[in-house]
Amino acid sequence: MYQSGKLEAAVIYGRRRVGKTTLINEFCKDKKTIFFAAQENSADQNLETLSHAIMEVPAGESSAYMVFCSFSGALAKVVEMAKSERIILVIDEYPYLAQADRGISSLLQNYLDHQFKGTQLFLILCGSSMSFMENQVLGYQSPLYGRRTAQFKIQPFDYLDTGKWFPDYSYEDKAFMYGISGGIPMYLEQFSPKMTVEENLLENLFDKNAVLFEEPSNLLKQELREPAMYNAVVTAAASGKTKLSEIASTVGVETGLCTKYIANLITLGIIKRETPVTDPNSKRPIYLIEDQFFRFWYTFVPKNMSAILSGRMEGSYASRVGSRLPDYMGLVFEKMTVGS
Repeated sequence: MYQSGKLEAAVIYGRRRVGKTTLINEFCKDKKTIFFAAQENSADQNLETLSHAIMEVPAGESSAYMVFCSFSGALAKVVEMAKSERIILVIDEYPYLAQADRGISSLLQNYLDHQFKGTQLFLILCGSSMSFMENQVLGYQSPLYGRRTAQFKIQPFDYLDTGKWFPDYSYEDKAFMYGISGGIPMYLEQFSPKMTVEENLLENLFDKNAVLFEEPSNLLKQELREPAMYNAVVTAAASGKTKLSEIASTVGVETGLCTKYIANLITLGIIKRETPVTDPNSKRPIYLIEDQFFRFWYTFVPKNMSAILSGRMEGSYASRVGSRLPDYMGLVFEKMTVGS
């Protein structure tokens, strides 16, 4: 696409921590790039950040602090730059920008239909909110519908690629690390291939100061407005409540409201809906945790919270976690064999 020399518009999306920004940065190496990371700020603050990103490309130090008066003015400058050479414009976390300025998608549509035509612009829209990207960017009702020239949904690593992070591990231990991390690069980066599975878990998960200790709750807070309710739904599913009525009763809400919570978790890839093979249209589906890291965390962390917070997890790891890993890996192994 880059070598085509013509206008390209790629949409890249996927769950948080899956490596989208790293992938984009790798692609943009040694290429003239305007990299704009949108933030959960006002439209004016995002415009200021975009202005700085645009003016950094010509390497004019005095002009690097110029702020355009509007997003239209900023995009007009991009048009001017892309007329004579290949320019990549990356808008990372696009949903933040769209929430700050409700008209930005329509503005981009207009530029893609008119001003960007005939330029050498390579536009990349990236986002972690999968529901927003699928509905508000790729969806039929979106102003940007039909304007993309490619879309990439970035998936976690499979078992084989996850195993490459741990070249000296046994096949069994590689499988354990896949079942724990779900193949998410950011999680894999926390684990050392020089440490055992047990050592990695005790240092990077079963420790109140570890990065991954509060990861699920942090993700729910970033993506959803009622993290406590969603946490309750995932907790219920992790405890073996697989039917809608069971989950709703455990959480303490009506089934209609619970359906909404579950639907949002399905969109995020945390929960999955399954129906009997013999009756795919069954009105009595079951709900399971799809995200492997969430499933591992909710299986082992809440039940051991007292031991973790008091620093006694090392002494009880073998009985509370190690001996239960083979049972936990049952569903993971099914996914590995289906994937192969």
